[in-house]
Amino acid sequence: MRVTHKSLQQTWVQDLQRRLGNLDRLNRQIGSGKRMTRPADDPAGASRLVRLQEVVARNRQYVRNIDEAQAVHRSTESALEQAYNHLVRAKSIAVEGANIASAPLSGSYAALADEVAGIREGLLQIAQGRHEDKYLFNGTAGEKAPFQSEGGAVRYQGNSERLRVNMGNGQSVAVNLPGDIAFRETEARSRDDVSYPLDFGGAPLTFTVSDGTYDVEVTLDGTYASATDLAAAVDSAIRDYEDANGVTVNLEARANDDGTWSIRIADSEKGGEITVSGAEALGLSDGTRNVFGLLSDLEAALRSEDPEQVAGLLDRMDRGLHDLVTQRGLVGARSRNLELAKNRLEAFNAAAEEVQAAVEGVDVPETVMRLTSEEQAYQTALAAGARLFNISILDYLT
Repeated sequence: MRVTHKSLQQTWVQDLQRRLGNLDRLNRQIGSGKRMTRPADDPAGASRLVRLQEVVARNRQYVRNIDEAQAVHRSTESALEQAYNHLVRAKSIAVEGANIASAPLSGSYAALADEVAGIREGLLQIAQGRHEDKYLFNGTAGEKAPFQSEGGAVRYQGNSERLRVNMGNGQSVAVNLPGDIAFRETEARSRDDVSYPLDFGGAPLTFTVSDGTYDVEVTLDGTYASATDLAAAVDSAIRDYEDANGVTVNLEARANDDGTWSIRIADSEKGGEITVSGAEALGLSDGTRNVFGLLSDLEAALRSEDPEQVAGLLDRMDRGLHDLVTQRGLVGARSRNLELAKNRLEAFNAAAEEVQAAVEGVDVPETVMRLTSEEQAYQTALAAGARLFNISILDYLT
């Protein structure tokens, strides 16, 4: 193969260009601290890097979701704690009112009733609370206030829907607590002075019970020897309504060990607010069963100056306190689950960022050594070329 002066020059220039390219690449790596400054530096590594960046960015969004959910949970827990303290005070007033005939009191029945009215108003303000610009307890009802007071009765007007946030791995968690769960009574219990058997064969009794969504009309037209028979008939009527309408009513009727019977919320995780109308003959007073109704009943009992009537509300007070404690516990459990999920995501991101740094990062000491070596090689090539191609027109004139 013939080697010409021109081919030698071309090879030499190409080698210089390659070494200049290496110097430029190494300089950019040292300046940026990254081994890959453009996809062409390492196509396979660049593809892996993009995937890692996508995962890290997605996890960071999950962490932001969790932070927002935790903020809502903190506000909810604080509100439920305040509500619990209000009910604790109301319970102490009920105990005082139940013993008013035999114990010295700091005030009269009227004063106790006034204090209960104030507690109910304070509780309503808590239930209407907001986190930032959104209601805490109205479900997903937007700007509609959770509760409305009409004629002395407080009714829930939000919905039972839950806002949920995605926290990765296909998992989501409820952010909010609808008010028909947070402030409801989960049971409407009959009085213990109902005399059995109850005979409605000659004059059927019709009453209405609602879970806040569906109004179920129950007709009793037989003889019921006990609370067990009565509860079974009412529960059967609720189930018949479900079958006829293709819906699920979040209520059930059950007999109690003390000879009474109750209509209860069937699924405590779902929304529902018990309202009974027309069942006085069965031992169930009319009205909506939520903590506001409970406090209204306590106020009325105190104003009637009837210790026995007040004492009859103590069991409801205990159940109301228990329900609030249960909801606080569930919110706390969700907060702990969110914290665990956040820790998992942050640990994964830390590991992914380490891998990302390994993929795109540069070993600075090693790269400096390579840069020095390339500079020496470049200078050597320049010197060699200067000697080899040190030819001018004067060489041809001699």
